[in-house]
Amino acid sequence: MRPVPQQRSPFTISAAVRRQAVLSSALVALGLIIVLGVLVSAPLAGGLLAALLGILAVLRAVLPIRAVGALAVRSRALDVAVLLLLAVSLAVLSAAPNL
Repeated sequence: MRPVPQQRSPFTISAAVRRQAVLSSALVALGLIIVLGVLVSAPLAGGLLAALLGILAVLRAVLPIRAVGALAVRSRALDVAVLLLLAVSLAVLSAAPNL
């Protein structure tokens, strides 16, 4: 008789991280950006955060809903438009000379 293969529980932390890989990596990047903002400079952190939002917009535009997980909130076009608007706005604000 063959042994029954063990199935992984979908309720573990590692399963949740795999399901939300894009969001998990974005949160790790956000943590690093915050540390850089505190230790190095706020304008640099603002530019990096704008770049992160731009990357998330591109990922939301090209990946299926199953791959982006909780990043898919509304329709694809609206999610991408909001992320791009936030990215451009933050890039402009972080490039302001008196920040």
